[in-house]
Amino acid sequence: MKDLVIVFPGQGSQFAGMGKKWFDGHESVRDRFAQASDIVGYSLADLCFTAPPAEVTRTRYAQVSLLVLSYAMYEVMTEGRKIPVSSMTGHSLGEITALAAAGALSFEDAVRLVKVRGEAMESCVAEGGTGMIAAVRMPVTDVEKCVEDFNSAGHTVQVANYNAETQTVLSGTVDDLKGMTAHLEDRGAKVVKLNVAGAFHSTFMANALPEYTKALDAVEFAEPAVPVYSNVTGEVYESPEAIREALAVQLTSPVRWSAIVSSLVERKAAVWIEVGPKQVLKKMLTGAVGSGEVYSLDEEPEQVHAVLDQLVELKKREPGLVGLFLGAAAATRNRNFDAEEYDEGVVASYRKLQELAKLDPEALTDEQKQTALDLLLTIMRTKRVPEDEQLDRVESILRRTGDVGLRTIAGALAT
Repeated sequence: MKDLVIVFPGQGSQFAGMGKKWFDGHESVRDRFAQASDIVGYSLADLCFTAPPAEVTRTRYAQVSLLVLSYAMYEVMTEGRKIPVSSMTGHSLGEITALAAAGALSFEDAVRLVKVRGEAMESCVAEGGTGMIAAVRMPVTDVEKCVEDFNSAGHTVQVANYNAETQTVLSGTVDDLKGMTAHLEDRGAKVVKLNVAGAFHSTFMANALPEYTKALDAVEFAEPAVPVYSNVTGEVYESPEAIREALAVQLTSPVRWSAIVSSLVERKAAVWIEVGPKQVLKKMLTGAVGSGEVYSLDEEPEQVHAVLDQLVELKKREPGLVGLFLGAAAATRNRNFDAEEYDEGVVASYRKLQELAKLDPEALTDEQKQTALDLLLTIMRTKRVPEDEQLDRVESILRRTGDVGLRTIAGALAT
C-alpha cells in the first residue's frame, strides 16, 4: 500500500479569482463559503471573485480565504469515499487547515481562529519596515552561518522558513534585508525578495501573540484522526495540548518544512497531494521526495481522482486492522515458556482476535478496535516482547490503517 500524504498551502498561494471553478461546480464549496462568511462578517465570494486583487492579498483576508477554500476542496476530493490518508501537514497557515481536515478542531473554530490570526499578524505588518527574502542555491548551513556573521554587527535577521536544503527564507527589517542580500550574494547565493507584507515567523510577530493565544485558548482541540506534522517540531503531534502550544509558538518561530518532508520520506511516503489553490507546494516537493508522486488538486483534478481511486482499490485488498494485529501476534518471537501463562495470555487472546476478524472491517466500532489492540498488547506482553518492539509494531499498523485514535492505548505499553 502506498502511503498518501495530504498537504495544504499557506499564505502566498492566494490570487484574485481563486477557487471560482470549485465554487461554481460544487454546492458543498458554496455552503462552506457562506458558513465562513457568516462567521467573519463579510462575503468571501465577493472577496475572492469581485474585489480588487489587492484585497485578497491582505493578510487578514488571504489567510481566511485560503483556509476555507482549501478545506472545501478537501471535502470535494473525499466526498462519498474514505481515502487512505497516512499523514497530513500544511505550510504555515496550511497547518491549521490540515488540523481541521484531520478533525483536531471544527471548521467553525478554524475559521474563527484564522480570522484572529490574520488580523493580529496584519496589525504587526502595519507597523511597517519589515519583509522577507529567500536565499536559494546555497546549503542551509551556509545560510545560517551567513546570518550569524551578519547579525554579529548588531542586525536582527532571522530564519523564517526551512523550505528545502537549498531554499531558506529570512525575515527582518527592510534595511537589514538589503544588507543581508548583498552579504549572501557576495558568497554565491541567489536572493529573491518575497512579495509579502511583513516579517512572518519571526520575533517581529510577537505583538500578534496576545490576541492569538486568547483565540487558541477558546478552541477545543481533539486528537487528529490521522497523524498531522507540526511546523514547529517537524514531527507528529502527540496530544491536543501540544497542538495548542505549537500553534502559538509557530507565529514567531521558523517553519521546519524540510524536516517534515524528510520525516515523511523516511516513512516511505509515496503519494503527495496538494489541496489548495495553485501548486506552490507541489513545486517545492518535486525533487525533494525522491521517487514520490506529487500532484496538485487545483491543477490536476482528474489525475488526483484517478490516483485516489487506485489507492482506495488497493486498500480494499489489504488486511484490515484486526488482520494486521493477528499477523503481528503470530510474527513476534515468544520468550515465555510458562505453559499456563502462555495459554491464558496468548492462546486465549489470539482466539478472541480471530473472532473479531470475522466481523466486517469497515463496521468495527472504536470499542471493538480498542479491544483488538488490548488483545494484541496482552499477547506481546505475555510473550515478553521488548517494549520498543511492541511500540514499533503497533505504531506501524496504526499508521498503515489510519487508526491513530488508538495511539492513546499504545501509550500504555509500559503499564
